[in-house]
Amino acid sequence: MIANGFDTFKSTGSSREALAVWLQGAPATANIDTVGLPPDVGPGFEKPGAIGPMEAYEVVAVYSTTPRLRRIYAVAYFPQGPLFCRFDLYRVKGAWVTYGLKIHTVPELVLPIELIEKTG
Repeated sequence: MIANGFDTFKSTGSSREALAVWLQGAPATANIDTVGLPPDVGPGFEKPGAIGPMEAYEVVAVYSTTPRLRRIYAVAYFPQGPLFCRFDLYRVKGAWVTYGLKIHTVPELVLPIELIEKTG
């Protein structure tokens, strides 16, 4: 699901379409924070502060606190800079559902300090 959302973002250039993939089946009570998501660029998306097109992404860390709970940190790369993402997932009837999502260009607002200070 996470990879499908990023693949959609990369192929369409639309964060809206990626969010539709990531939030499919999400409950109305899901904690979704996309205030730090810059507007899309491309035909019809010429807006100040826009980003795009997405070049690549990678998963930074995965934490499975229980078999039904998972937190995934990822970063998407754009020519203008990185976009940091945190996904909180819950397994329902064998499928992963997003119950929390935070996206921002400022790493300190998304990643735990341990990942920011990690060298390697």
